[in-house]
Amino acid sequence: MHAPIFFIHPPKSGGSTVISFFELNRGERQFVHFEWDRDPEWRTSLGRLVKTGVGGGHHPFGMHRLLKKPLAYCTILRDPLARQISHYWYAFNGKNGEVERGASVSTVEAMVRRGEISLDEWVAGSYAGKNLYVHMLSGDPALNEHSLDLARYNLRHHIPVAGLCEDMSAFLLRLCGRTGFGLPFYAETNVTNISGSRKQQLSESAREKFLADNAWDYALYRDVRESNDRDKAAGGELFDKALALVRTVQAELNKVENPHEHASMIFGYDHAHLGKLRDIALSFDLAPIRDYIEHSQRSIAAPADIYEGFVDAVGENMVSGWAINLTRPDRPVSIEVWSGNEVVAAGTTGGPRPDVAAAGYGSSNTGFSIALPPLHGTAFRVAIAGAGDPLGNAGPWRQGWHIG
Repeated sequence: MHAPIFFIHPPKSGGSTVISFFELNRGERQFVHFEWDRDPEWRTSLGRLVKTGVGGGHHPFGMHRLLKKPLAYCTILRDPLARQISHYWYAFNGKNGEVERGASVSTVEAMVRRGEISLDEWVAGSYAGKNLYVHMLSGDPALNEHSLDLARYNLRHHIPVAGLCEDMSAFLLRLCGRTGFGLPFYAETNVTNISGSRKQQLSESAREKFLADNAWDYALYRDVRESNDRDKAAGGELFDKALALVRTVQAELNKVENPHEHASMIFGYDHAHLGKLRDIALSFDLAPIRDYIEHSQRSIAAPADIYEGFVDAVGENMVSGWAINLTRPDRPVSIEVWSGNEVVAAGTTGGPRPDVAAAGYGSSNTGFSIALPPLHGTAFRVAIAGAGDPLGNAGPWRQGWHIG
């Protein structure tokens, strides 16, 4: 059974348009939109996600921890400054008018709406999230010096398809190659409408401050762009032919009057419109697209194992906790204790932890206890061997004391 797909949707990065792709391929309201206001603990949403197999929202990497099972993540990025400016005008115009229909707003979005924050202030202050992409793709609740590395690790190992808003067709074709969906097409959705907005010019000082303050996001954006270029090259002639056809078909779809262009998907899609787009797409000979998808499906590498765990206690001579391989819960997990750049102690899971199984994880043999050597006050941390997935409460520690 394939893991459910979870789409990490950074605001104003083309994500609503991506959701139209899922609706085209899976059918009406099959995409589960995770909204905190409607489902505070996401219990209903998680249940539906398992049933429909596709969902997502403005949420960071880590939803698998709530599901306690692996997820197939995907995401999309956009030039960070373009995203920031679009978000400003989106807040300014009342989210394309959806605020009047009950869409929620943050405090700073409300201040923009009232004219209390200018475009320069919004950009220079990185309002609504400095290094937002690193925050969302690392899953770190508070950014630290390791967050960029963790986001890069997640992109390499747990987010197999990350695309760019600037090349939607290439992203959706690659996503089809990964998922097996057959229609790499979309209806532009919730594009920021700036026609009624008053003109404000962004100052050079605000632009430069944003670029400096969001350098990590730009590093991640460049990583994704370069990775996409490598994937396209690896796809060779099959990919090139398929993408040329995707662009031809999409150009025809773009000629159809679009009721979603400046409308949020929160209140649903017009599925008569999506049905019309589907019919137009299927009127083409899509054989080059099918050939690429079938080739990609045959060559997909197995997903990287994904782990979860927690360090429960650290004493003078012992560290203990639990860890589980969510992908293969029957397998023991190797644990290492690092001091500086050296492994000073190691062990494996296998101890009884019925409380972990009772919490919904797939094994009760997840406990570990590792004897510590004399460290003479040296700091150490606990990690899963050979994996970048962090353990909760992993350190840094000194024997008996948490110093993080």
